[in-house]
Amino acid sequence: MSTIIACVPNISEGRDQRFLDDLAARLREIPNLMMLDVAVDQAQNRTVMSFTGTREAIFEGGFLLYEQALKHVDMREHRGDYPRVGAVDVFPFVPLKNATIKQAKEWSVEFATQVAERFKLPVYLFGESARYRYRRDVQNIRQGEYEGFAEKMKDLRWKPDLGPDSFPADSGVTMIGARHPLLSFKVFLGSRDESIAHHVAHCVADTSGGHIRAYPAKDHDRDLASISVAITNFQAAPLYRVVENLRLEARRFGVEIRKIQLTGLVPEIVLIEAAEYYLGVAGFDHADLLERNIQQHLNEQFLFGE
Repeated sequence: MSTIIACVPNISEGRDQRFLDDLAARLREIPNLMMLDVAVDQAQNRTVMSFTGTREAIFEGGFLLYEQALKHVDMREHRGDYPRVGAVDVFPFVPLKNATIKQAKEWSVEFATQVAERFKLPVYLFGESARYRYRRDVQNIRQGEYEGFAEKMKDLRWKPDLGPDSFPADSGVTMIGARHPLLSFKVFLGSRDESIAHHVAHCVADTSGGHIRAYPAKDHDRDLASISVAITNFQAAPLYRVVENLRLEARRFGVEIRKIQLTGLVPEIVLIEAAEYYLGVAGFDHADLLERNIQQHLNEQFLFGE
């Protein structure tokens, strides 16, 4: 598979493990589809699935995911800490290897058109696929969340890009689009005070130049205030810099970061750069990493050996 585009759908279900296991198993049975990761968050009542494959396999897997999620999730009964607008909240296409954002955009728009037709579902195009600037950021689309979306759709500015104009109360709406790799993680603060999480999240997101989304909440399992963070451009806003900013703002209230939990898959360069920062390493050549060196030799042997 020379071209690698990954899909990272987020579904509004994180508590029915039997359903999630069954869905993942069905996806693994699709020829030429490779499951990469399944990240479940019970507090958010949300699951992030990651998979890649051929265009045909990705589309087949995507249609299966929509079909099963729309049957299983009733948004009228859904409760969770994370902002959401539908049973399949967001379905991103992400170029990873030998693929351009333009190609990911083309796939996403074609897929979105078929989703709208097959499932009679209102679809909003986001990211690089957005038709309007104010819909590029999923935060703008999610504003008001599921509970306020029926009223929001009455505004002509929020007419869906594809699908029916009426709001389906059972399934909600969905967002589909192309974006660059996203880095997501959850921060647990050493405090039960959710207002501190609100302040820290606001400060960190507000000073990021638009590269950080931060959602404060209360993690009831750990009885701690928490912040769900998404870095939309980890080159402009490196992980270590975001974490240090989080620490700085939390210390204003005498609070430390108790734990950081990464969500989904993480590009290795993110952790390498974090290690370089915290260890104070300078001038390190990434080609000197053991695994990269071995992989390079294996690649050369594969390419030039008999």
